Amino acid sequence: MENIRVMIVDDSTFSIAVLKRMLQKEGLEIVGTALNMNEAIQKAQELKPDLITMDMTLPDGDGIECSKEIFKYLKDTKIIAISAMMDEEIIQRAKKVGIKGYLQKPVDQTDLDAAIERLFEGEELFGVLKNNFEEAFKESIFSFLKREIGGEVVVEKVADHATTTNSSGISVAIGIIGRHDGRLIMDMSEATALGMTRKILQDDDQQIDDAINFLSEFTNVISGNACSLLNGLNRSFGLRVSPPTVFRGKDITISIGDIMSESFVIKTDLGDVFMNVGFQKGDVAWM
Repeated sequence: MENIRVMIVDDSTFSIAVLKRMLQKEGLEIVGTALNMNEAIQKAQELKPDLITMDMTLPDGDGIECSKEIFKYLKDTKIIAISAMMDEEIIQRAKKVGIKGYLQKPVDQTDLDAAIERLFEGEELFGVLKNNFEEAFKESIFSFLKREIGGEVVVEKVADHATTTNSSGISVAIGIIGRHDGRLIMDMSEATALGMTRKILQDDDQQIDDAINFLSEFTNVISGNACSLLNGLNRSFGLRVSPPTVFRGKDITISIGDIMSESFVIKTDLGDVFMNVGFQKGDVAWM
């Protein structure tokens, strides 16, 4: 848990000293301390810590109001509430303003370490996912098409893709569920889908309904194989796929949205395939 910058807010210098020792023991950097609400808000804006441990009782306010003010300026800073009382009302108020954890005094080292690890493992995991999901999906679709239809298969990344695009005829969207959720969109013309279906099944009698079923299963397989590759990097991803949804019609507009995603055009001898895959950072559950 190195490289995490922490600020301690507590009206007790003794409590600050105890927390400081516990946090430094795990390699965290203490960038500042504050004894009251006004000082905490000012220092938080100046120091921009990754994490704040927040005492719930302060001489000029309470930790929840202090946290609420800090979140106005620092959206990504994480706050753990610390109090001598494990009060349900306080916990609910803390959740409402965006505080992600609650520890009771005297703070146990193991509980503190677990809370911080849970808060920041998602950040690290998302970084790994961000750096690897593109290659996983490219490998998955390339391997499938090369094995099943043969010929030339070229995966080209679309630079600066738009947030919407028109369907070529058949689109399939599939959700990806896990520590960080995502979704995969595949799109191709009816002719391409029908050509691939007949090629793979070696049956020229296959019709468009069969091709639609093929594209649905094709998307499921590509997504499943890519998720397996990513889960192999870190089991904590816990990625799995949800049932696909199929759309048909050239007048359909595909909405890519504003999540972190990449688009590709896969060129084959039977026609082009459009693929967009994206992920969004999962929220940290209450601890």
